[in-house]
Amino acid sequence: MKKLIAYFIKFPLAVNLLMVMVFLFGIIALLNTQKNFFPNIPTRNIYVDIVYPGASPEEVEEGAILKIEENVKGLENMERITSVSRENMGTVTIEMLKGTDMDEALTRVKNEVEKISSFPVNIESVVTYKHDNTNFAINFAIVAKGGNKVTLNQLKLAARDIEHDLLRMDGISKISIGGYPDEEIAILLDEEAMESYQISFTEIANAVKASNLLMTGGSIKDGAEEFFIRVRNKEYRSEGLEDIVVRNSSDGGIVYLKDIATIKDMWDDSPSDIVYNKKQAVVVTINTTFEEDIIVASEKLNAYLDDYNKSQDLFETEIIRDQSDTLNQRIELLMNNGLLGILLVLLFLSLFLNPRIAFWVAIGIPFSMLGMFVMIPATTVTINMLSLFGLILVLGILVDDAIVVGENIYRHWQMGKSPVQAAIEGTLEVTAAVVSGVITTITAFCTFLFLDGRLGEMFSEVSVIVIIILLVSLVEGLIVLPAHMAHSKALVRGSDKKWIQYMGWSEAWLVWMRNKIYSPILSFFIKNKIIAFSVFIATFIFSILAVSNKVVTTTFFPDVDGDNFTVTLTMPSGTDTPVTQKHLDRISAGIWEVNEEMKGLQPEGQDIIKSLYQQYQGAGNSATIEVSLLDAEVRNSSTAEVIEHIRSKVGEVPGAETFEIIGFNPFGKALSLSLVGDDNKALQAAKEEVKLALKKMPELSDVSDNSPVGSREIELSLKPKAHHLGITLQQVIGQVREAFFGNEVQRLQRGKDEVRVWVRYDIENRRSLGQLENMKIRLGNGVNYPLAELASFKMVNGVTNVRHLQFDREVQVVANQTDPTSSLPEIMQKINKEILPPIFAKHHGVRVSYDGQQRETNKVASSASVVIPVVLLLMFGMVILTTRSVSQSILVYAMIPLSLFGVVMGHWIHGQAISLMSFMGMIALVGVMINDGLILVNALNVNLKNGMPYYDAVVDAGISRFRPIILTTLTTVAGMAPMVLETSLQAQFLIPMALSLAYGMAMATTTTLFLLPVMLLIVNQLKVKWVSLIKGRTVSAEEVENAIKEMKYDYDKL
Repeated sequence: MKKLIAYFIKFPLAVNLLMVMVFLFGIIALLNTQKNFFPNIPTRNIYVDIVYPGASPEEVEEGAILKIEENVKGLENMERITSVSRENMGTVTIEMLKGTDMDEALTRVKNEVEKISSFPVNIESVVTYKHDNTNFAINFAIVAKGGNKVTLNQLKLAARDIEHDLLRMDGISKISIGGYPDEEIAILLDEEAMESYQISFTEIANAVKASNLLMTGGSIKDGAEEFFIRVRNKEYRSEGLEDIVVRNSSDGGIVYLKDIATIKDMWDDSPSDIVYNKKQAVVVTINTTFEEDIIVASEKLNAYLDDYNKSQDLFETEIIRDQSDTLNQRIELLMNNGLLGILLVLLFLSLFLNPRIAFWVAIGIPFSMLGMFVMIPATTVTINMLSLFGLILVLGILVDDAIVVGENIYRHWQMGKSPVQAAIEGTLEVTAAVVSGVITTITAFCTFLFLDGRLGEMFSEVSVIVIIILLVSLVEGLIVLPAHMAHSKALVRGSDKKWIQYMGWSEAWLVWMRNKIYSPILSFFIKNKIIAFSVFIATFIFSILAVSNKVVTTTFFPDVDGDNFTVTLTMPSGTDTPVTQKHLDRISAGIWEVNEEMKGLQPEGQDIIKSLYQQYQGAGNSATIEVSLLDAEVRNSSTAEVIEHIRSKVGEVPGAETFEIIGFNPFGKALSLSLVGDDNKALQAAKEEVKLALKKMPELSDVSDNSPVGSREIELSLKPKAHHLGITLQQVIGQVREAFFGNEVQRLQRGKDEVRVWVRYDIENRRSLGQLENMKIRLGNGVNYPLAELASFKMVNGVTNVRHLQFDREVQVVANQTDPTSSLPEIMQKINKEILPPIFAKHHGVRVSYDGQQRETNKVASSASVVIPVVLLLMFGMVILTTRSVSQSILVYAMIPLSLFGVVMGHWIHGQAISLMSFMGMIALVGVMINDGLILVNALNVNLKNGMPYYDAVVDAGISRFRPIILTTLTTVAGMAPMVLETSLQAQFLIPMALSLAYGMAMATTTTLFLLPVMLLIVNQLKVKWVSLIKGRTVSAEEVENAIKEMKYDYDKL
């Protein structure tokens, strides 16, 4: 190491060249780094989608879901399997363990699904896939301009034109369009006409298939020319099908399709309408892949839409949500905090170090950050919310090693050494402690790489950022900094006359702090060791009591304020769309009234509600309203306040199964209980009792479940007459299905749309129960019977869906917190101890599994219980290798829990609950505070080797290392201070982590400077007594220390 340092000191051009290259390539890499809102989180889910037209949820479950689940059971690396069966479709979701090769897993799942040969014949498709990694970027609505009247088809065509233009742009590849149902051609049969002509459904379907053709019949080769034989009789519009011949007779009579049916081009009957700010709309959504830059994509789109709006008279576009705006605001927020942090770090460095030394130490900040960007292309890191926070998090930490090295070089120079000698010897003296400190900090941050759950995956980028920056800063601190300082005027005597007065008062202030405050208190604590020990133990106990007595609350995840929230309305299954729409209109009106009431509280009287985006969720009884708010950085009201006003204004929705207003949380619902069991009746009964109990808890709101009562069903069974006539149940339900559900006879490709051709009764023939009863069932001999003569009717309640969790039936009960800042663990404890046990005792076989935030917390806690002990052992091993003393290493580690007081006080001062984000900050804190302990212990061992008595060596270690320890703490706290003091609503997610690090570091410094020296003396005294007892003679305090024992060996000869 000495030769390496000496080489760069001897050839400063090499150091300068290295700096220029790092700065140059770092800037280039920074400008070319992709920008996304969230990190690139690999998908861990594999999906199997089943399309089973006309099937009930039970049919989908029995015919497909159970078979797929059975086949994939025992799949390697499978963490969890869930499924949901709905009308006409089903989905199996297979969640794989972290680190699984997803391409290989996808292949295995496909192979298992393809082995199934017993799927029902009516299943349309079974598709196995995994989602591409994409991020939502932007969506916009296409609406009529001004007072223009436009049709839904016109809006659709406009959206398709825009899609065509956007797909030709680089950086935009994932586009989806919503707001209209699928197009279809409906052949609507008249039952009386069918009866008069004695024509069956099958005959009509076969006629359409046989006539509407585009087919090649081969070719004829005639000499030098080849002729292809083709039929071009395929029609793509309804009017082209009217003259299809359904039947002709020997007497010349012809029955055309138009004689027995009305043929229409129409939308299918699934409600898909979107209403945007009171106008019918079609919405275009753009997602970006992780190879595409969200900001670049947004800039291109906005430029295109500006031109489009200027060129159009009939339509206009309006941005609903642009995630790049949010990202730019967060970048600006974090950059401002980062720049302010850098200025504060520079200020403290300049106050307590020679300005030229401070400059060379501070150069390490841009050097390390740009060096990190040089290495980023080798990783999957992008510029996003969390990677930017990682930069701020490491801001105060990355100069710690440079402060220690620079201050020690300066101290050696003040001892009368030459600049080169001071640079070499000052660096070598602290190299072990610096390297160990950086590695322990890196090891602490490695924890995030191995934590399971979404939180661990999100914060893995923070780890990567911090690790790379710390490694680069280590190179800068041990190689670049000594070379610069060796040739700096800071180490030329008499060159800093103009700074003498300035340095005089700042140095004097620091010396005064050290001599008049620190030294006397340290001396008092050393003389009164029990008092010192008691004071710090008291702070630890106070921390525990503050948390246990709810002075400082705890929760799983911090309440994150957003710019959007969702209103969800679910009416009983089977509710007609007009009924649901009536409630939606009342809710929308209430939201706009709240806007008028609250706009006066906003800057310049701006609307707090930017837009309402209403969309049905696949059925006429369920819809959502997405509400976009004024940007959080601008408005004066939180999302929770807006939601509360809307709840008060709208009140209850009569008859609604679900009516909730919630903000977005990436970790799921606050409360999500999955009730699991084999007995569906017991499961449903337990669900109702759990819901009833949760609704009585004032801490919870919006209690609902995912298994509402289904639509009323008409259950058919054959009468004796049908059996006498030889009619089977399959024949009856088959004809009923053709009449009421329909028979898909063809699929036509019309541009980008796949248009289905359906044959069914006209809507006028399928409106009432009486029409079903009078429907004619045709026998093979041509005789017709009314359905009521052949079948009995029974009204029953159906189910909307059937869900499985780990192969068992599952019903989920969810709820939100009334007060998002209240302690969720306490609520969970009450539920687990008081509510669930008596219910489960009554309904045997029912058990609970946790989802949402509780599951995320459990996953993090489970992985942390394995990872953290390993990380702590590795760090402990590194500390032992550095100090070469088990007792000293244990004492350095013993300071860790005592810093909890700072963490708790920080959260109490700022009114924050301790959450998993706080826990993440504590992990980072461990590595940083060990660094301070190593600095002091390293100084102690150097003093011992230089011949100091143990007592003097301990005291001198504290006094001589006072400045670097205080400086590393001040720079760390200064780097975090802007984030800690940030009032932006959007910074709340990151503040708990910053609080843990900033306040915890302040407390850790106090324990390191005051308690650690005391504990070193106490342990030394115990070691002296023990060794004296064993050896039978009195030994000195110095003899028992490893630093002295090592001096007996000449390592160069070993």
